[in-house]
Amino acid sequence: MKSRKMYTAYTIVFIFLLITAVLTWIVPQSVVVTENGVKKVVFDAIFSSSGEVIKNVGPQPAGLWDIIMAPVKGFQKSSSVGMAILMAGAFLGLINSVGAMDAGIGALLNKYTGNALISILMFVFAVFGTVFGLWEEIPAFSIVIVPLFVLAGYDVITGLAVIFVGATAGNMASIVNPFSTGAAMGAIGNPDLSLGSGIQLRIVIFFVLYFIGLVFTLKYANKVKKDKKNSIVYGVDVNTRTKNQEKLPDLTKKRFWSIMVLIFIIVLLILGYMPWYEIKFSSGGTLQDIINAPINFIGSIPILGSLIGAKHITPLGDWYFNEFSFVFFMGSLLIGLINKIPEDKFAKEFLAGARDLLGVVLVLAVANGISVLMGSKTSGISVTFVYWIQAALQGIPAWAFAVATVLAYVGIGFFLQSTSGVAGITMPILGAVAMALFGTSAIGATGGQAMLISAFVLGLNFTSAIYPSATVMGTLELYKVPYDIYLKFSLKVYPIMLIVGCILISLSRFLGV
Repeated sequence: MKSRKMYTAYTIVFIFLLITAVLTWIVPQSVVVTENGVKKVVFDAIFSSSGEVIKNVGPQPAGLWDIIMAPVKGFQKSSSVGMAILMAGAFLGLINSVGAMDAGIGALLNKYTGNALISILMFVFAVFGTVFGLWEEIPAFSIVIVPLFVLAGYDVITGLAVIFVGATAGNMASIVNPFSTGAAMGAIGNPDLSLGSGIQLRIVIFFVLYFIGLVFTLKYANKVKKDKKNSIVYGVDVNTRTKNQEKLPDLTKKRFWSIMVLIFIIVLLILGYMPWYEIKFSSGGTLQDIINAPINFIGSIPILGSLIGAKHITPLGDWYFNEFSFVFFMGSLLIGLINKIPEDKFAKEFLAGARDLLGVVLVLAVANGISVLMGSKTSGISVTFVYWIQAALQGIPAWAFAVATVLAYVGIGFFLQSTSGVAGITMPILGAVAMALFGTSAIGATGGQAMLISAFVLGLNFTSAIYPSATVMGTLELYKVPYDIYLKFSLKVYPIMLIVGCILISLSRFLGV
């Protein structure tokens, strides 16, 4: 009997688009109006062309034109996020083409051993996860990392843990990951949201989860090095791949400076999205004024300021997706200059990197098409669902909302792995619910949505870490490690990371993040 393949993310998201279209034939629309400064929902109503409220009109069905047009409008709606994703992909394609990442990891392997090596490499993979969602690249990295750990006296699982646990910690925090955090913010459509919203919380989650994963991995690795019988794969005929171990490229001066460009981009992104304006001084100024002082000074120099366009630079702390695209595009140009890549090869590698992530952008377009059919935050069936859900959750504390949302995304992850797809399907509704629930509370609408996004990346990426996806199963197949053994190992650390992350999100308002 032929086993049935799981549908691609495109098909699954389009199925949800069709389901949404069917719902428009059944569910009446509602609108949000403001009366005496207070917003309220008018059930079963639409706005007329002149902005007047028309009540008791019933469902407003979406036809074939609306269904096909929805992804087109969704693409327009998600254009800034899509461009950010493409620019990040182009940069990664270029930096990989010159061998900079492999050479950088090779230099770490040559310089450090033991606990120091595990700590540094796990942090590297965690950063890759939190900045650009490292996951599909894991099999390629493992071919180099795993055999070297085996040769150093550890086992296959230690090498896999360094990569998987590190990347999972980073993905579950997703500080500035455009494919999950960025996609969710784009799907919500709140202009007050940026990658800086809730960034303090996500930074805390990142370091705490990294520490938990590191302690667990070090404890296991040292037990194995002390006695091979402590290995979870002891007696299992695994493939260590030590015989055909690949040699990493040398860290040349060009590759070193290419890595420096990546590090500079990561630092710049955190500086750009951190809300420095929230740190105020008694003098009336903010830390944002100090952070941006060098740029402002350059802008005051007549010719130099005009040449670099300093007066038009978005202040650090106010960055959005356009600035994300800018730094990765500039990074790509720097990689080209540093490595003296010929123009034709630069264009080829740049486009190849962007093309690798075009699928993500298209998924995001279709997913945003769902929100087009659902309506806006002021009218549509989306408002009706918000009205119903808000009534059911009325008075729910923030911590309960956070826990319920995390668990919901853990469950959703078993049916749909695409972070951008899940964001597009769920965020238009849950984002509006968070706004309605917390709009008048101390957290505020934006704070509630930022908390929702942290719950989304935490829960969904937890499931991705244990789900038998192509990445997980493909990597395990390389080393002939049974999935049940991987699961047995993973379920000793990932649930702890999930619970602690959930607690941090629940207590975020009390922690001041």
